[in-house]
Amino acid sequence: MFGYSSSKVIYSMITELQALSFAGISHFLELLLAAGAFFAIGWQKKIDPYKLVLLAVASIFALRATRDAWFLCITAAAMIADFPASAEAREQPLRVREFAGAALVAAILLLLVAGNTEFNTRGLDRVISAEFPVDAVNYLRTHPLGGPLYNSFDWGGFLSFYMPEYPVAIDGRTDLYGDAMDSQFLASEGAEASYATDPYLNEAGVVILKNKVPLAKLLPTDSRFRVIYRDDVATVLARN
Repeated sequence: MFGYSSSKVIYSMITELQALSFAGISHFLELLLAAGAFFAIGWQKKIDPYKLVLLAVASIFALRATRDAWFLCITAAAMIADFPASAEAREQPLRVREFAGAALVAAILLLLVAGNTEFNTRGLDRVISAEFPVDAVNYLRTHPLGGPLYNSFDWGGFLSFYMPEYPVAIDGRTDLYGDAMDSQFLASEGAEASYATDPYLNEAGVVILKNKVPLAKLLPTDSRFRVIYRDDVATVLARN
């Protein structure tokens, strides 16, 4: 646990572990939600130290790592919902008719949203195939090659599940591989000069890369490899 928390390389590799970049509107909404929660706590005549500390801790975690946004959003929403209402509003009990109406509207909205998300086998297959090398793996199953396998970092977990006959070179368990190996893969995927001496790439018999990484554009020009399959998602290369 200490080794993982003290690692520096993974914070430059994994977007979910990076701090808020405010490149999208969701980050601003998260900040606005936090500000509203702090206002709700500070507006009270007597500040609840438990609420204040909880919200502060949630803010630190969420602003430090994007993946912890849920912690801040849930905490902030609870604080805002507990904002002091007027005496008249607090005395009015919740009517069964109002509760039933709200539940009905929520159910209708869920049905409408679910009907437009293609949450079925065909829709899921389409989404997965657009993000992961499903067709590339299917090609390797019908045209098997000798390993070892060199793969893009983001696809390690998927390949371990979908193509277990080829042990992956790396996956999301960054603490298992260590900073040195993580740095090497990050540099190689970025097509830095050190890729030519990458020991893992030099030993690879087959390579599966995301088309978006610079190495997928550089490696086809390397005399050591040849492209045997390519689609909109992945490039597969074999050693010459």
